[in-house]
Amino acid sequence: MPLADGVVLLPADVRELQLAKGAIAAGLRILTKRICASLDDITQLHLAGAFGNYVSRASAHRIGLLRLPPARVVPAGNTALLGAKRALFDDAEQWDAVARRVEHLSLNEDGSFQEIYAEEMRFHA
Repeated sequence: MPLADGVVLLPADVRELQLAKGAIAAGLRILTKRICASLDDITQLHLAGAFGNYVSRASAHRIGLLRLPPARVVPAGNTALLGAKRALFDDAEQWDAVARRVEHLSLNEDGSFQEIYAEEMRFHA
């Protein structure tokens, strides 16, 4: 489907968006469930990197990618670079405390991930 001069939207493009939307939305659902919270409990969601800087928060909300009001979604910039700088130059004890609180969660190891992922691939109007 031509969108503009030299710009075409292909079914593969829609599928890629669908897969990414499903993974991100499923991740958010699983994380909130894991901490016994709901989306209503989230006052701010910080989105990192280019995705966070350039995604249309209104469009992401409209298709169900982020089911938070767009005003509660905040671009966070290059958090990996900032974190690396702070880890190098800030107080080591502070980072040790952070490291003790951080828990890695592998979504594919969650028993409900595949079902939630499939549900979240649907677009909402």
